[in-house]
Amino acid sequence: MTLHRPKMRFSPFLLFFLVLFALIMQGCFHSSSGGNKIGVTPDVDPTGYYDVSGTANVGDVSSGMLTITDLQGLVNGTRFIAISDANGLVYDGTITEINTDDFTATVSVFQDGTLITTAPVTGMITAGAKITGTLTGSGLGSGSFELIYALSNDQAADLSRLQLDVLDQWITQVGGSTNLVSALGFVVGTTGNITHISTPIDGIFNGCNIDSGTILPVVGTSLYTASMTLSNCNNTLVDGDYEGLAITRTESTETPVGDRLVLVTSNSDFGLYGEFIISGQF
Repeated sequence: MTLHRPKMRFSPFLLFFLVLFALIMQGCFHSSSGGNKIGVTPDVDPTGYYDVSGTANVGDVSSGMLTITDLQGLVNGTRFIAISDANGLVYDGTITEINTDDFTATVSVFQDGTLITTAPVTGMITAGAKITGTLTGSGLGSGSFELIYALSNDQAADLSRLQLDVLDQWITQVGGSTNLVSALGFVVGTTGNITHISTPIDGIFNGCNIDSGTILPVVGTSLYTASMTLSNCNNTLVDGDYEGLAITRTESTETPVGDRLVLVTSNSDFGLYGEFIISGQF
C-alpha cells in the first residue's frame, strides 16, 4: 500500500516571516570584530598639521578683540596645539572627547612663554579639511578659531629634513625676547638628538640652555614629537622638562624666505615655542 504524505502549504505571509527571522538571526550571530557596526559612523581622526592660513578672533585686554591671521595647528592623538607666532600665543591642551565630528578639549593659553589662563574648547572637525572651535574662557581664552588642514600632510616626517649645513643652527627669539641678538639655537643630530648652540639673553628663557632633548618623527604623519630639558635659566622656575610637537614648513612669502621648524613645547607653567629658521637664512 502506498502512503501519500500530505503536502505542506505556506502562506505568503508565513514565508515572509520565516525569511525575516533568518536574517535577524544571522545578524545576531555575526561577529562584530574587525569592522564598524552597521549604521554607526566612526569618529573622525584630526591628526595632522594645519597650516599658517588659520584664523582666530579672541579676547584681548588692551584692544577688546585680537584678530589672528597666522594660526597654525598640530594635532597628534589627544594632543591639541595652536600657535600664532606673530602674537607670541600658544593654545596647548588635550582633546577630551570626539563624538563623530564634534569635539571638546581643554587648553592652556601661553603668551610670550608664560601661562596666562586655561579655557574649555568645543568645536567640529571636518576630516582632511579644517577644525573650527569656540573658546569659552576669559580674555585670550575666549573667542573662536579656524584651522586649515595642510596639503603637506601627505609628506611623511623625515629626520633628514632637520639636518643642517655645518655652522648653521635652528634659531629664533623665544619667551618674549626683544633683543635682536638674543635667540635660542640648536642643531638636530642624525638620531634626532638636540644639541644646544645659542642662549637667550632676555625674555622668560633668559640664560636657558638645552641640556638634552629629541625631535622624532611620528610614524605615518608629517609631525614630530619634541622634548627637551632646560637648565641654567635666570629664573630657576623655568628650568625643567618640556614636551610637545613640531613640523617643518617652507615659507615663500615672508622675509627671510626658506625652511621653518615650527616647534611647540610646554610644561604646566611655561611654553617654549616659535618658528625657528636656519641661521644661514638671516
